Amino acid sequence: MIAKLLRKLGLGHAAYRLAAPFYSAKYGKERGTGDVQAAMELLESTSPKPGSSCYIPGRPEKKGGEDCKLDIIIPAYNVEEYIRRCVDSVLSQKTSFSFRVLVVDDGSTDSTGKILDGYKDICLIRQENKGFSGARNTGLEHAAAEYIMFLDADDELCPGAVESLMEAAEKYGAAIVEGAYTEVDSQGNIIRRHGHKKGTMSAVDCEGYVWGKLIKRELFNNLVFTYGFWYQDSVIRQVILPLADKLGLITAGIENSVVLYRQNPKGITKTSRSRNKSLDSLYITMQLFEDRKKYGLEITPDYYDYILSMAVQTYSRTRLQSNEVKRAIFTVYADFLDRNFRGWETKNRKLACLEKALREGDYGSYLAYCLLH
Repeated sequence: MIAKLLRKLGLGHAAYRLAAPFYSAKYGKERGTGDVQAAMELLESTSPKPGSSCYIPGRPEKKGGEDCKLDIIIPAYNVEEYIRRCVDSVLSQKTSFSFRVLVVDDGSTDSTGKILDGYKDICLIRQENKGFSGARNTGLEHAAAEYIMFLDADDELCPGAVESLMEAAEKYGAAIVEGAYTEVDSQGNIIRRHGHKKGTMSAVDCEGYVWGKLIKRELFNNLVFTYGFWYQDSVIRQVILPLADKLGLITAGIENSVVLYRQNPKGITKTSRSRNKSLDSLYITMQLFEDRKKYGLEITPDYYDYILSMAVQTYSRTRLQSNEVKRAIFTVYADFLDRNFRGWETKNRKLACLEKALREGDYGSYLAYCLLH
């Protein structure tokens, strides 16, 4: 609670500088080749690493989608509380642009399927449960429009979202358009509004979320969401966004709020920390690092800083794991950084402290950093 308060007050880094020496002395330094192998074996025994990649050979060219500018893909699994509001928010969009709604019922066992049966203006696809990645990939297989948009089934589109996003896509000739979003609680009450700058921008400056943006379908020609992994936003941040920049495609932002993002107490974001599969945060970061090579994506200062920051994100997602598992994650991450980013140095003053802890195998300083940032 104290760490959370310090972060909220913007005093986390100052507190870290005071706490780091004490944490370092208490927890010590630990790293070595044998330790890495043992650490990885422990993690694999806790939660096995899924064996999938986001890279695929090119998809066949789709026909029949010429009259539709946008396909909105909604993966749905046991969301009877929210699915009606989600679908209604899409179907009620007032826009001059043609769009389809592709809802993938991912083997729901509650009344989600029955609710969806009542809609005539959606393309409903049913399948056995394959998880978020499997449902999104099924949506991509059926998509034929120029643009793709993903929407989680417990979220909603804001009025005018499609019109404002598509208008910006045409105005700027953009391959990606991202908007602002509004965070709401489970009852739909506004928690906070997250703004967004207007105009063209670098794609890697976008938020890494799957939702809240239009993406040209061609960017998914050689890509799927990694089957079996949680934290699919990483595919967007590590591959799609930098790929758009590499190809010289235009990215634009709009100030309009386009999504009501619901803080769902039953969602993965809220429930993952107590589950062993939260280790996927580490696994998907390392897997996508390898996948990036297949797209010709090089290491950049921005990407290196992202990798450093993911150490903190991974700690946050796995902080309810045992101390032994958390130490093992640190050991594996420090080795991953050493093997793949040797010689790199961040220019970010705050990240430099985390970088130093990982480079020196200082678990105590790393722990203090993660708790206070």
